[in-house]
Amino acid sequence: MIRLFAAALLILVFAVLPAEKAQATAQCVHILRQGNYEVMVNRCNVCMVTSIFRSRPGNEVPVNREYNVQARSDFPVPFKGPGSTRIKSERPCPGENGSQPDLPKSLEQVKAEPTCVTLERAPAGVTLINSCAQCRAVAIERVSANGGRRNRDYMLLTGKSNLPLKSEGYAQVALLGEMACPAN
Repeated sequence: MIRLFAAALLILVFAVLPAEKAQATAQCVHILRQGNYEVMVNRCNVCMVTSIFRSRPGNEVPVNREYNVQARSDFPVPFKGPGSTRIKSERPCPGENGSQPDLPKSLEQVKAEPTCVTLERAPAGVTLINSCAQCRAVAIERVSANGGRRNRDYMLLTGKSNLPLKSEGYAQVALLGEMACPAN
């Protein structure tokens, strides 16, 4: 009886959804559990911005995060251990077909070539050095030895400062770009 009710409810929900919404339920990104951790797998030919919801036993407040999962690739979810991760929503990445057109112009104008910040070797690893007096926002990317895993990180450097970078298990690190710090 319960199964019959559940089936009828599903049919009703899909009948009420517009055709566009019904297509959106065929997700591109899926979560697969691999041992003690989870991986998001994008099976589509389009980069997807995926919003996930993570709840853990004993934790009253769930974690909500958003990640870009490149086309035909996988992305390790940073959560380990017990708990459940669900995909709340997904949409095409900025610049892809069907993406949101109202992007902030400041994000489109990020300088590709860093002018103030450099990445230099130090005895304990690598360090970001800001040679300008102004605060700079930078983007870095860490890559595993085989090139399979990638991790992007964004940080702020105050004027005339330096910041040592941890390898976090990755083999290489690159400075992707910089821009002036956002105004508070």
